[in-house]
Amino acid sequence: MDYVGFIPFVGFAVAELILSMDMKASVKRKAFRWCVILSALSFLIVLPLTGLEIELLVFVIPALAGMSFISIRYTKIREWCAMAVRTNLPFVDKEHCLKCGSAIK
Repeated sequence: MDYVGFIPFVGFAVAELILSMDMKASVKRKAFRWCVILSALSFLIVLPLTGLEIELLVFVIPALAGMSFISIRYTKIREWCAMAVRTNLPFVDKEHCLKCGSAIK
C-alpha cells in the first residue's frame, strides 16, 4: 500500500511516452486525451487511499480538472507529421511546428 500514490504518475508518464511515439496523428490525439483523463481519475481514486482528508478533495478536484483541461487544450498534434507541440510554453515558437515547419492553426 506504500506505492499506491505512484500509480497516477505512471499514467502521466505513459501520456508523455505516447507523445514521443511514432504513430498516426488521430490515434495519438485520442490516446493522449484518454491517457490524461484516466491518469487524472486514477489520481482522484488514489488520493483517499493515501490518507488524504476527504474535505481537501474540494480543492483538489477543480485544480486537477483545470490541469487536465490545459494539458489537453494546449497540446496540438500536427496532422502532417504527428508532432506534439505545446502552445502554452514560454520561449517556444507557437506559430510553427518544430519538426516540419508548417503553421499551427
